[in-house]
Amino acid sequence: MKIHIIAPFYRNHLIPTLMKYFEPMGIHFYPMVAPEHDVFPKDIDWLHPIHVPELWRVSREIPGEACFRKINDFLDTQEINDDDYYGFMTDDDMYEPGFFDVIRQQTAKIIIYSLYRGDSIPYDEIAAPHPTTPLIMNGHGDVRVCNIGLLQYIIKGEIFKQTRFSTTDYWGDGHFAVDLKTRWPNEVRYIPDLWAFGGYFQPGRYTRSDLLRKPAWKLPEII
Repeated sequence: MKIHIIAPFYRNHLIPTLMKYFEPMGIHFYPMVAPEHDVFPKDIDWLHPIHVPELWRVSREIPGEACFRKINDFLDTQEINDDDYYGFMTDDDMYEPGFFDVIRQQTAKIIIYSLYRGDSIPYDEIAAPHPTTPLIMNGHGDVRVCNIGLLQYIIKGEIFKQTRFSTTDYWGDGHFAVDLKTRWPNEVRYIPDLWAFGGYFQPGRYTRSDLLRKPAWKLPEII
């Protein structure tokens, strides 16, 4: 069983940082990037840039295009293995230490977990000003549009093949999560004390080590 992480990609300045964090995790990383913006290193066996049309300009007119359409492009063009796990992130997110060790111990077809969102809301012309309130996933009742993010679920390829992200608004990640719990309610496992980090590499969002929830957590180190 392999773990595949798919990321609509724009922030090329974070490539060295993401490679540093992901390299020891044993996952396969798929940045979805326009060919003209692909400056990723070559011949790295866990790094797989996927070329898709640039959608940033379009996204200003069609909500959800820049992010969710790129994940649909992966579905349309790549082989999906039924028994592998597939997860999704934006290009400034990250996972807590030991996250994928926990995932490898799972057998559920859908895994939903919690999201830590830092301690400060910085001004950013590109990133949405998300609140810092953690999104803790204890059960089906916590899975609601605007209460769960793209980063908070990992699913088996068998499920992934039967899904698609909506690109008609900015909340396609929430609609996707609601679809998962509605169509496969008995296939979901919730792990509320397993965490991903939303906007981990957004400057000014993670600033106070005393507010981190676990001793193993660290403030981000951007190369």
